[in-house]
Amino acid sequence: MGTPCDIRSCLKRNALLVCTTLCIIVGVAVGIIMKIFKAPDIAVLYIGLPGELFMRALNFSVIPLLSCNIIASGFVHCLTMMAFLSVAARLNPASQGKIALLSFVYCVFMNITGSFLGLVTTLLINPGGRYGTVPLESTAVHTAEAISLVDVFPDFLRNMVPDNILKTLLFSTVTTYVPTASNATENNGTSTTNVVFYRDVGVKSGPNILGILASSLVLGLIAGSRVEKTGPFIALAEAVTEVMTVLIEKTVKLLPIAMISLIASAVARISSLEHSLLALALFVASSAACMAILAFIVLPLFFLVCVRRNIFRVYAAISAPLLTAFSLTSSLIALPDLFKACDRLGVNPQVVRTIAPFLTSFNANGSAAFIAAAACCAAQFVGYSFNVGQLIAIGFLAGLNVMALPAVPSASLITVFLIVRVFGIPESAISLLFVVEFIVDRLRTTVNVLSHATCILFVHYRCTKTKLGIDEEFGPIGVRTLSFTDAASQDLDPQFPMNGLVKNGENVLTTATQGISDP
Repeated sequence: MGTPCDIRSCLKRNALLVCTTLCIIVGVAVGIIMKIFKAPDIAVLYIGLPGELFMRALNFSVIPLLSCNIIASGFVHCLTMMAFLSVAARLNPASQGKIALLSFVYCVFMNITGSFLGLVTTLLINPGGRYGTVPLESTAVHTAEAISLVDVFPDFLRNMVPDNILKTLLFSTVTTYVPTASNATENNGTSTTNVVFYRDVGVKSGPNILGILASSLVLGLIAGSRVEKTGPFIALAEAVTEVMTVLIEKTVKLLPIAMISLIASAVARISSLEHSLLALALFVASSAACMAILAFIVLPLFFLVCVRRNIFRVYAAISAPLLTAFSLTSSLIALPDLFKACDRLGVNPQVVRTIAPFLTSFNANGSAAFIAAAACCAAQFVGYSFNVGQLIAIGFLAGLNVMALPAVPSASLITVFLIVRVFGIPESAISLLFVVEFIVDRLRTTVNVLSHATCILFVHYRCTKTKLGIDEEFGPIGVRTLSFTDAASQDLDPQFPMNGLVKNGENVLTTATQGISDP
């Protein structure tokens, strides 16, 4: 039996999980009590007020944070930042460009693929609408305005190229069909009224997230190419990013109180607690199915097509970083284990040290799938039906926004707040998702780390095959190891031996990452 000291140490290491679990229990209990005793609406309102203020504080900071984060340190150097990293400086310029391009294309492709897969699984399983779990405050069923599929692409481009940078913060462009009545007289003298629809390109209330991302990208790229003259502009973006990040970090510390408030008010308002729990269970099941498809179908299929190898052979070698990611819900903390796993697989350490930190910030297909699925499920909770154009917009927004998420706990929920706000969905619709957030968070983080490992192996293979050629042999752990056979490989960097990471009896990656504690 553990000593009190061991118990305290265990609770300290898992403080976030314990606190989250307790808040969920308390929130559900308070909501059930209010429902049993039929608490008046004013009591439910005041119980839910702290959670509403919490979401308003997040909404206040999320748009400036995403925009300035893209300008200052996100998309600005997505294609060139590798050249400025200390490890990439040892590579030749051709290698820098190829590694950066392959990594960036992989991140964008996988993020968008994950977001659309999350949408498809949620639409098919329909966790929010299957049991009719509509909060009592949302009695009206919202329906999307009729729109033709041919209007989706023009609206997409119009929102990407805004005509007013300030208007993007308040409005987005949308095509609607406005009915007009026209009188027609027939031969017998009777008059009939025909309804004719005409296309109207207008605006709707809500921030144009696509325009904000596109304009931030363009401004950031231009500023990054003229650093000597645009230094103050970049410094301003970095300062705003720092301020908003600190603000969100302080706000997230209030998450336990907000979680109790949001869950309690949501439980008190729902018409059927049993149906709501079943809907949440279905949402977890749909999320797990989506993550399983990503991990066991999409990533292996991509690896098979691009690398002509079976990635299942290396899954055992990367089990340590996957377990770390699952237990601690952080892909950054899993980096040391990922370094060691790639070392055992014989991956070029230059490739690993160059792109692994990049991937932790930009590659999050598991998070993209969750964001899209959560937004779709929230719409189902309140009876909101998306049209094709809105679904496409959600897929791209979720896939691109994960590349600028702040490094704070449950950052994916911040983007969910933003998306539901864009489409006019009540923010209270996502309150119930806090109940299962700690479960889904572990699933998506594990898939994120698995995608990081896949990208590292993919980039390593493509670069070495194109430039040097490779041989295959079975390594000591029973999986295929990629080793260099061309003597020219020694010209890349003699400080990094190709047969491992040992230099003068010391592990290079261990030394480089000694500041990151492995729990």
